[in-house]
Amino acid sequence: MPTPLMRESLQALYKAAHGASPHTGLLLQQGWAEDVEEGAKTNYVRSRVCNVTVGNFYRNAFRRWAEATADEQRFRQLTLALKSRLFIGTAGGGALETACAIGHSHGMPYIPGSSVKGVVNAHARQRFAGKGEKGRAVRDELFGSGPNGQHSHGLAGLIGFHDAWWVPDSAESPLVPEVVTTHHKDYYGSEGKSPATDFDSPIPNAQVAVQGSFLFVMEGPSAWLGLAAEILTDALHTRGIGAKTRAGYGYFDPTPPSAPAAATCEWVDKTIVELAKQSIASVPQDQVLRGRGLAERWAGIENPDLKREAFEDIRRRWQQAGWWDDPPGRARRVRDIYLAHE
Repeated sequence: MPTPLMRESLQALYKAAHGASPHTGLLLQQGWAEDVEEGAKTNYVRSRVCNVTVGNFYRNAFRRWAEATADEQRFRQLTLALKSRLFIGTAGGGALETACAIGHSHGMPYIPGSSVKGVVNAHARQRFAGKGEKGRAVRDELFGSGPNGQHSHGLAGLIGFHDAWWVPDSAESPLVPEVVTTHHKDYYGSEGKSPATDFDSPIPNAQVAVQGSFLFVMEGPSAWLGLAAEILTDALHTRGIGAKTRAGYGYFDPTPPSAPAAATCEWVDKTIVELAKQSIASVPQDQVLRGRGLAERWAGIENPDLKREAFEDIRRRWQQAGWWDDPPGRARRVRDIYLAHE
């Protein structure tokens, strides 16, 4: 007999979200409707949780965050790709007994800034261990310290570590199914009252791991950000982060991933050619690109996916030409059309 795990009034809502981009955290914490048979949890993790796609809501939020932290005098950005899968936030619990660090607002995996700082701080302690008083002073400046002889009230660190955001399209999907095998169910279930022996049968337990790349952001004085970025990269490459690092999980490639060639939108190319032909005089295509006609055509697109794709292509072309941040002449009003409909 199935074991209900969700109120009947909510089951229809979760089923209706199947074709959209549901919040992954809700799927993990509350989305499993009922335990119908052995292996149901594994099937649910594979078919629902790990099939969530990245929607425009998160893409736009990620873009805003990247733009807000682009000032190199205040921030330092690092995009690093996982060499292996990542377990992060596994102690989160929930009905599935399967957890991952999922952003509350956007439903995508992230690495808490506190976790990043902890790993980097531990690596710095090892790196500066043989540097004497000078090494300790550098470490204290970077990460802060408690009360000591020089600072009676303690010292605040110069570098702040923000949450690391998952990079859209850095993998086919952010989450991937994994299996953790529990060998001593009776021992853990009885809080150690039942002995753990070599004769216990292994029990596969479905879990979720993260794949792809993350955007790491540090904030602080520009003179210290270079050293902090170097230590962070080395720490994630040699120590890893998250759970099960001794088993090879959570390690990053120290080389930033190469950016894929930006795809052009066919609608943009065709519309530019069409508008250029309609002009009485010969008009260069770059003039059409920053012209009002293309912006008005774009504003009239009804397909939201095509509209987003065309906007990203147009904005990229403007940025390459140096127009987006400082539009020449009347192009400022044209940019306002794009911003008003974004």
